[in-house]
Parts: sequence; C-alpha cells; structure tokens
Amino acid sequence: MARLDLHLHSTCSDGTKPPEWVVRQAAANGAELIALTDHDTLAGVKDAQSAGQRWGIEVVGGVEIGVHDPDLGELHVLGYFAPGAALHELEQQLRAYQDERETRARRTVERLSQLGAPLDYETVTRIADGASVGRPHIARALVEAGHVESVQEAFDRFLRNDGPAFVPRTLLSLSDSVDMIHRNGGFSSLAHPTRYGDPLAATAAFAAAGGNGLEIYYRNDSPDEIANGEQQAQRLGLIPTVGSDFHGLHPGELQPGTIPMPDHQSARLMQLLKDLSP
Repeated sequence: MARLDLHLHSTCSDGTKPPEWVVRQAAANGAELIALTDHDTLAGVKDAQSAGQRWGIEVVGGVEIGVHDPDLGELHVLGYFAPGAALHELEQQLRAYQDERETRARRTVERLSQLGAPLDYETVTRIADGASVGRPHIARALVEAGHVESVQEAFDRFLRNDGPAFVPRTLLSLSDSVDMIHRNGGFSSLAHPTRYGDPLAATAAFAAAGGNGLEIYYRNDSPDEIANGEQQAQRLGLIPTVGSDFHGLHPGELQPGTIPMPDHQSARLMQLLKDLSP
C-alpha cells in the first residue's frame, strides 16, 4: 500500500518541527509522496523539497488556506502545486493573510488580558520563532504562562472558534479560493470535513465551488466517517485525499506519513499530483 501524507505543518506556520524534520520523519515512516501545507504560507516548501531529494521522497508544494462561507463559517482549503509553478497571485494573497494574522494575534492577546489570562506579545512571537503567528502559538504561550495545562485546554477555554478570545479573520470566499488555486495550476481539496459543524453541507459547497478533492483519510477519523466520506466523494465527483494534519503539538499525535489509504486511491492521487503543470 502506497503511503502519502498531504496535510503537514512545520515551524513555518504553527507546527513545532522544521520542514526538514517533517520530511525526514515521513520518509522514515515509509511515505512515498507528501505535501507541506503550512497555514497561509509557502515559506517552507523549498526546504521541504530539498530535504525530499536527500531522503528519497517526493514533495509537492502545498498550502492550507482559511476561507469563509456565509452559511458554514470558516473552512480550510488545501492547495497542491507542481515544483517550479509560478504562484505570484497566490503569494500576494498569502502576504495579505499574514499581515492580518499579526493584527488578529495582537487583538487575541488583548482579549486574553481582559479575561484574566495576560500574556506578553513578545512571548508569543518568541514561540512563533519567525513564523506567522497563529492560535497554536498563543496556546503554547498560555501553557508557558501557567494559565492552562495544555494546548487543548487553551483552545477549549479561550481560543476555539466560538471561544471568548476568538477574533475572526477577513477571508476569501470558498469559490474565490478554489478559483485562485486553479488559476495557479493547482489541485484543491477540502481539509478535514469531519471537523465542521455540518460535514455534508461543507462538502457539497466545496464541490459546487469547483473543488477537486476531499480529505477522507484523516487523522483519527472512524471507519464510519471514512465510509461516509467515500460515499460523498463518489456522489459529488471529488477525489479522495489523505492527511495526518501533523503539527507536533499534542501527546500521541499521529506522525507524518502514517495514515493508510487504499492502493487504488493512492495510485490515482499520486499520478494526478505528479501530472500538475508548473
């Protein structure tokens, strides 16, 4: 069974390991093809692809983009691109997202102070270590400051999407994000559909927007969730994709390249990604 992992994060966004480590670990776990998909940035892709050459594993360029749907709220779209693809429009949009991420992070820290959990913003940026600041960095700062005992508790108490410290973002629409990925020669997939309030509606909206794939083989999804995803993908003409969503934030987190995918699905997906045009 071929092993792929098309949803991985590094220190270039909110992961805890550098791109080279993520690639090496995926290779050690038997993966043949992976994508680094940091949030709203392509900064780690070149290092990941260089590491892929050293470790004998194919690495396609990737990104995870936050989008907004008026009925469903925030969704995440994965984009995959051929090596050497000219991604000027995408990079311009991602720079705008990164600027807004800093503003959002500062407002989140202000809200936390009002909620009795003060943080120094400098602590958050130290933890981010040059990456665009995201909620996991703030969560780790809350742990370090002793306000919570774990990253999960930080999200549960403060940072979840409906939490008291949550600050919404200004995001592209679902259709605009899919169109942008396709204009840049990419392949789009809806990330972790089982994490949304209405997975069926999110999947249908993504298909209606012209999306290509659906992340069915994901992290710790149950056999029933996988079977439902397979049925949805077949009904809507979406191509199954696979991802661990590795960040390195939680004890027992699944490691890069460890999510199984049926042979016939992985072979088809590998070929589609290899055929992407730069």
